[in-house]
Amino acid sequence: VPSPTQAVVTSENFKTVLHWQYPPVPETPHFIVEIKPYNVGYYKIVSTCVNISAHFCDLSREIHDLFSSHWLRVKAVVGSQQSEYVETNEFIFQKHGKIGPPKLNLSRHSDKIVVDIYHPA
Repeated sequence: VPSPTQAVVTSENFKTVLHWQYPPVPETPHFIVEIKPYNVGYYKIVSTCVNISAHFCDLSREIHDLFSSHWLRVKAVVGSQQSEYVETNEFIFQKHGKIGPPKLNLSRHSDKIVVDIYHPA
């Protein structure tokens, strides 16, 4: 069974997702994702990403320490066979996460300009 490829973590506005590619196979592959926070030191299963058929996993609720290193890995399960895990590069939210610009709304009320600032989506 081939391993997933191109496993990459993206993070924008606190939505953190692991994406990967997988070649077409006759039977539907399912995937298992694990996370290893630096302070824990070992991999643990991401409970929302066990036996999933999607090629992504939302990790937003898994990363609690924004300054600590995390590693992710994913493997494929096809029938009764499993692939080797493929591991991501180190992910640190504070370093790799992106926060988009806030939304601004300008309005004029007689001789005043009102600026409303909203959090990124």
